[in-house]
Amino acid sequence: MPDDAVVAGIDVGTTKVCTIIGRPQTDGRLEILGVGLTPSAGLKRGVIVDREEAIASIRASVEVACRQGDVELSSAWVGVTGAHISSVNVTGRTNVAPGPAISAQDVQRAVQSARDAVPLPQDRQIIHEVVRGFTIDGESGITRPLGMSGRRLDVELHAVTGTASIVENIERCVEDAGIAVARRVLEPIATGTAVITDAERDLGVILIDVGGGTSDVAVFLDGSIAHTSAIPVGGNHCTRDLARLLRVSFEEAEKLKCRYARATPEGVGPEESVQVELADGSASELVPLQLVAEILEPRLEEIFTLVRSNIARSGVYEQASAGVVLSGGGSQLPGTPGLASAVLDDLPVRVGSPRGISGHADAATPVHATGVGLALLAAEEGASATQPKPEGGGLLTRLRGWFERILPRA
Repeated sequence: MPDDAVVAGIDVGTTKVCTIIGRPQTDGRLEILGVGLTPSAGLKRGVIVDREEAIASIRASVEVACRQGDVELSSAWVGVTGAHISSVNVTGRTNVAPGPAISAQDVQRAVQSARDAVPLPQDRQIIHEVVRGFTIDGESGITRPLGMSGRRLDVELHAVTGTASIVENIERCVEDAGIAVARRVLEPIATGTAVITDAERDLGVILIDVGGGTSDVAVFLDGSIAHTSAIPVGGNHCTRDLARLLRVSFEEAEKLKCRYARATPEGVGPEESVQVELADGSASELVPLQLVAEILEPRLEEIFTLVRSNIARSGVYEQASAGVVLSGGGSQLPGTPGLASAVLDDLPVRVGSPRGISGHADAATPVHATGVGLALLAAEEGASATQPKPEGGGLLTRLRGWFERILPRA
């Protein structure tokens, strides 16, 4: 990539839109130039429910990141998630064409054979795919078959499918906000790129990204993705529980959760309390923080229990010897790692923050992990997506060019 090339990722979530703009460095790190973290609107559990509000949220996030980075964004890698997501591991096979070695065409035929094996109802499409490995004449564990000799080439493919209309609506909203979708990426794969180490991938690790409307799940084994899914329960469900039981607004409950709450009552003193404003605005009330934790704990237990059941059904739960990595806004509640470990059979649990970045310190939090991962993946592909702002200001320059085109020359 050119030295001045920059990359971008956009995480369109239920509670926030995160745009990350970065410049790849020669040492493989990503210098973060701009971070646009703005409240999200128009989405519910990863699905567009109000198109105009969603477009406005995306545009606001992009504008903040571009202003910080002093760049004009033309395209970006965009994350996709939601309860409609499912995955399957399939295999494909081709007979190698006569010749001295396996060619790119042979690999393409094997991968297409695997794609053809993915069960796809009419309303679903493949939204992301990852090659897990190749086998040549029965010898497995091959990562790069090009140039090797063999007669039969097999490939194992991890294919992620989703509801076509949901994915298309997200892409159109991004494009209508003025940004071309260069590539769509399953969000847990992007998050894993930012927070999981190579050693954890090899040993086997579970990623749980607790978002607002959904909790994304991914399992990595032998250095590659083995399972992906999304649980339709997230941090917003915790907030709603607080709002209903304490009789406060959603906004007041969210503030209470983020500023004062813990995941479990352990470690909360009986005298600790906080003043909250009731929903009708008529009065405020002193709420014990132990009660807040007692409300949150069952919902968080439900999230991790659903995750455990989901992974167990895939047959890979027992192989995650490296433990669990938590990410997303819901992972930052104090006490969450311990609660997750208790539900997940005492597996070691840590909170993952983005790695391999420099520049903006704001981007090094679990909330930014998916956006950072999208930008890191774009950098790996050499996908430059922005240009420096024209001298004199982008808008002024565009207006000058417009007038020059429509007015006759003297």
